[in-house]
Amino acid sequence: MPITLHTIAESNSGPIHLVIGGYRSRPTANLLRSAGLAGSTYAVHWASGRWSEAGASVGVAARGIRFGIPALKAGRTLLGIGSLAGGAGGALVMGAGQFRHRHFCARRDGGLLPAMLREIPGITKRPLILYGHSLGTVVIRSALESLDEHHYRIEDVVLMGGMASRRGWEPLAERFAGRLINLYSPRDSILSIAPVWDRVVGTGEVHRACEKLLTGDRVINHNISGLLPHPLNAVAHHSGYWRHFGRYVNRDEQS
Repeated sequence: MPITLHTIAESNSGPIHLVIGGYRSRPTANLLRSAGLAGSTYAVHWASGRWSEAGASVGVAARGIRFGIPALKAGRTLLGIGSLAGGAGGALVMGAGQFRHRHFCARRDGGLLPAMLREIPGITKRPLILYGHSLGTVVIRSALESLDEHHYRIEDVVLMGGMASRRGWEPLAERFAGRLINLYSPRDSILSIAPVWDRVVGTGEVHRACEKLLTGDRVINHNISGLLPHPLNAVAHHSGYWRHFGRYVNRDEQS
């Protein structure tokens, strides 16, 4: 499926909000409207697929978490994945390939996003706020890396339960003028079993290696695990950010 743009709300003034869902976690239009975002809101649909396309892996893994299937520390890759006992191990191996493909699609479609945004009326004259959830944060990061020839006024970048790495945001700091807001949960079991090599933003704070490139007042981390559904309901916990993100977008750092 090609990357597509869908109108949620349009206005001739105010910021433009660009919402990018993750792996089977697209928010409904009503849920986005309830966040009270002033201006225009558009949803980006990329080749994110569905949980079922990962085979049995996600369902088995989520149930396995409840009954004590071991995983490494939150945000790290699951090494020795084939050693897990029985069907759970096999399912996770099957799902790893599907996940890697979706991760590739996220990076690919993120590179296509800047050119597609020219379809939005007034896009170069109004501030743009990016919202990404799960693999949608990978789409955002890839888009920021591809902005050289485009002239957009990107203000805030909002990450929710993200699969993007915690590291390496400093070179992207010049691509947006405002804040990097990271909403995360260290109890997110879906991210704990994701076959990625680096710690991800969805389970902890964004790491800053250089204060000059990305100052502390521009990076805002919020642990909102207490607001999400119980971690035993792994999918609901991972997908629950859409009901809460609006309250953080309009907050300053001290809120």
